Amino acid sequence: MFIEADPIIRPVHIVPEWYFLFAYAILRAIPNKILGVVALLLSIVSFYFFVIVERYHSVFKVLNKFLVFLFIFISIILNIVMEGLRGYHNFFVMDGFKFGVVLFIFREFIFFFSIF
Repeated sequence: MFIEADPIIRPVHIVPEWYFLFAYAILRAIPNKILGVVALLLSIVSFYFFVIVERYHSVFKVLNKFLVFLFIFISIILNIVMEGLRGYHNFFVMDGFKFGVVLFIFREFIFFFSIF
């Protein structure tokens, strides 16, 4: 009559909202809970670096604009396409991990090139 609860699998009807999909993808891509929360906090703090970037006048203005575009593009990919609404498959988790790493790398490039 009832389906037995499985603590590993989330119910199908529980889906995160679209504005939390990037956070959900990062949390699911990192198996360690503490490192997942740290990565989630770093991803949220990374949006505040754009305020710092605007204060500096950079020699690499064109490169910086391109990196900001790539950062936003990868955020959108991580948010929509990856594993936010999909089931738990290893392929999507690894892609979410790869795009999360690339997201953090681009954030560092944007901050580095904005100073010079």
